[in-house]
Amino acid sequence: MTLTYPAELNASMSDYVMFTAHEYRTNRKIPGQVNPGGGVGPAVGEPVILYMPNSTPTVSNGQSWGEVHFAGPLGDITQQLAVQTTSAVNSLSNGKVSISDIKSQAKAAFEKIKSEGGAAAGQLGLKFLGGIFGATPNKLQAMQSGRIYNPNIELLYEAPKMRAFSFDFNFIPKTPAETASVNRIIKQFKSLSAPSKLESSMLKVPCVWQVAYKYGDGDHPYMGEFKRCALVSVSVGHNPTSNTHTTFSDGMPVVTSMNLVFQEVDIILREDHENSKSLQGF
Repeated sequence: MTLTYPAELNASMSDYVMFTAHEYRTNRKIPGQVNPGGGVGPAVGEPVILYMPNSTPTVSNGQSWGEVHFAGPLGDITQQLAVQTTSAVNSLSNGKVSISDIKSQAKAAFEKIKSEGGAAAGQLGLKFLGGIFGATPNKLQAMQSGRIYNPNIELLYEAPKMRAFSFDFNFIPKTPAETASVNRIIKQFKSLSAPSKLESSMLKVPCVWQVAYKYGDGDHPYMGEFKRCALVSVSVGHNPTSNTHTTFSDGMPVVTSMNLVFQEVDIILREDHENSKSLQGF
């Protein structure tokens, strides 16, 4: 059975949002485990179909980039050392070099600083003095000569950001049957987003959700897709826009609001966008 609001929503002709809960599975495949991971767990509860909100959530595809400074002549040598050492470590993983080779490269770089002397050695000296006087080499240089070392800033990629988004729905049931459906919908979201009790003082991880924009009987071609999501917050309020508490004759509040906050459990890759069923990607 599918829980639907409003009752007259025709899923074969309308735009709507569908929520399906599944048992939690880790993204990583774990051979030999009861919950092997790497895929979608069994469905739990009843699928929920809700009307398409007037304003759907803004979903940000963020990327984490960070500034790295290789200031001055010492920074030039440091950057070279970083590149050489990283290359050596990558080679180490392929069995091409040893730990002693990496140590030798690092020692050679420091010997280069000493042999070149001059500006690099002077910057190293200012770095030592800065620790004593509580100032950076640039501040010491600015104070003494009105100059600073070229910061040589580079923006380097760190990682994709996890996506989060939220939905807001208002329920105004028109019949006793619709009242019952609204209450079941809210209770299911609350229940399946909470952990359950196991033996030996353990808790079972809450369900994860598949959220999908739908158009008729299929996925919506013009709205983004979502990966599996954790439902991190369920907030419910009654008569949010009314100055007084108002109910129907059976005691059900006239308006019930629900806010759902989701966070995807996996990152979005370029291949996800390219292989998406949606014309807009994820």
